[in-house]
Amino acid sequence: MSYIKIEKDKLVNLEYTLTKEFLRSNRGGAYASSTLAGCNTRKYHGLLVVPLKGDLKHVLLSNMSETIIQHDKSFRLGINKFPGGVYEPHGHRYLREFESDPIPASTYRVGGVILKKEMLLAQNENSLLIRYTLIDANSPTKLRLQPQLAFRSIHSLKRANLNLNVKINEVQNGFKIKLYSDYPYLNMQTSVKNKFVAAPDWLYNVEYEQEQLRGYEYQEDLFVPGYFEIDIKKGQSVVFSASLDEAATASLTKKFDSEILKRIPRDSYENNLLNSAQQFFTINETETYPEAGFHWYGFEFREALISLAGLTLPQGDTKLFEESMQTILKRFYKTKEVIGADIQLLLIRSLQQYADYLQNPTYIWEKYGKEITKLLKSTIEGAYTSLLHENGLLWIPEEYPNRTWMNEVIDGQAVTPRYGYVVEINALWYNAVMFAEALAIGNNDKKTPKLFAPFKDKMAESFRQIFTNSKGRHLSDTIDSRNVTTDTRCNQLFAVGLPYSPLDDKQRKAVLESIEDHLVTERGIRTLSPRNHKYERVACDNEYNRKRTKHQGSAFPWLLGLYTEAKLNIEGPSALFGLSKRYLAFEAVMHERGLGTISEYYSANPPYEPHDAISYAPSIAEIRRMKQLIDNFAKNSPK
Repeated sequence: MSYIKIEKDKLVNLEYTLTKEFLRSNRGGAYASSTLAGCNTRKYHGLLVVPLKGDLKHVLLSNMSETIIQHDKSFRLGINKFPGGVYEPHGHRYLREFESDPIPASTYRVGGVILKKEMLLAQNENSLLIRYTLIDANSPTKLRLQPQLAFRSIHSLKRANLNLNVKINEVQNGFKIKLYSDYPYLNMQTSVKNKFVAAPDWLYNVEYEQEQLRGYEYQEDLFVPGYFEIDIKKGQSVVFSASLDEAATASLTKKFDSEILKRIPRDSYENNLLNSAQQFFTINETETYPEAGFHWYGFEFREALISLAGLTLPQGDTKLFEESMQTILKRFYKTKEVIGADIQLLLIRSLQQYADYLQNPTYIWEKYGKEITKLLKSTIEGAYTSLLHENGLLWIPEEYPNRTWMNEVIDGQAVTPRYGYVVEINALWYNAVMFAEALAIGNNDKKTPKLFAPFKDKMAESFRQIFTNSKGRHLSDTIDSRNVTTDTRCNQLFAVGLPYSPLDDKQRKAVLESIEDHLVTERGIRTLSPRNHKYERVACDNEYNRKRTKHQGSAFPWLLGLYTEAKLNIEGPSALFGLSKRYLAFEAVMHERGLGTISEYYSANPPYEPHDAISYAPSIAEIRRMKQLIDNFAKNSPK
């Protein structure tokens, strides 16, 4: 039985199926995604979404409407939403089963006809394959396939227009078309001969409900070039291909079978996490990197560095780690914009995680020592929007109020302004300096530690004096020239979870207790204590309120990685049982919003509704790393 399997009673309920989304990507940056009903609810949904013109993704094939024809009667299996809450046609009524292992598969029943639809993306090319299998039929049957085309960026919507190129060019068992001159051809073909009926038309005013809820434009027109019609017999399979390259149609069936064999089974919680982790990576001729999440995120430095260890090392993929790190470093040194006060520190933290995994400090120093030294020297010189003070701590000038991970902006103003001395920036800074010094000394490098000599001995005491506040056990979040922000926030986790902490054991224990009293939930670590007047128990999905509430209580799964490190370092073996329960609690998420994956963040209070990206690299990475930390600690603990 499939790990994720949904039966008829739920599938015919649109309120259920429209909130469940599947997602598949390939290593080339393409993806396919929609809801279980087959109705796109986001402008980001599409069956073939590919990177073009750089990293930006474009929706080429938005959707497919299938029709079963018997005795001159048509039964339409597709579905779209139109104005007035109208769904047409009503293909979801024929859904009988959905499975996700190893690929998304939907089974439809129309009278005596049972049709199975399976979908995958070719691993190393921009190609969608859909296999239709007629499992049962009591009379001659035709299958009609009507492609719905968008040819647009994932961030925009298209309307019917006169700039369209409707010309189709015949290819084997199909045709190719490019709606606009600056796009490549899309080849649409079938594994068997078909009758293609050219009937160019627009599907007007298709609506995307999630975009409407988020406060964006939500209507567009999709172009329909015509339809394929295929005679299909009981037991026969037909493969449809949509690709940037022309397919050899005689080998499509074989190609589909071989692509399935490349898939890791999604038959368990752990394998779903592993599959999800792999879906973030784009690998091309010049670069390898993880994207931040689906659907609208691309490459982001912060998310890539938080995620890289957890996406690669639990399965021992050091090659993928190193190739991704090479790309990240190259992009980091090339960028001209101000990207954050923590990026260079997270870069060093990622290399520290790699060093912990390899247990080979000589290799790390030989391969990355110059990079680590260069990053720290540049930080000392003030290259990354922060200034080094005489007390050994980093200060973010007031003109950079949104250079930490809490960086939402409304009307040009930071929602959670954080500048001056910022707690996680200085915890990361202390950890980076101490790690680099230990690595250098262990490799007989006497020059590098001299960089830190003027301030290293001041750092821990300065940190404690500045961030320890008299109002409670927790650390202050920020201190600037006018204010001390004593809000109980998640950012203090860095001071107790990182390998090198400026706090003593007693202080770390007190801070951890405060975090557990205020911030720990089943879905991650809250960003703000419920006892704070700014606390928002429910995150909102429209754009303004989403930005306003995102960091005012919402629970982020990725912070559980740091929390796990803190618990194990402070409490030892006694923490294992509770941490294992927290890890296993996320198994329920596999059957929720994004099937088999974990969302960006969750509402702060039960029932912990998921929000923003349906699949977020830091969430997946740190939950996987959480399991790795638990297993390693249990393995190495005295029996």
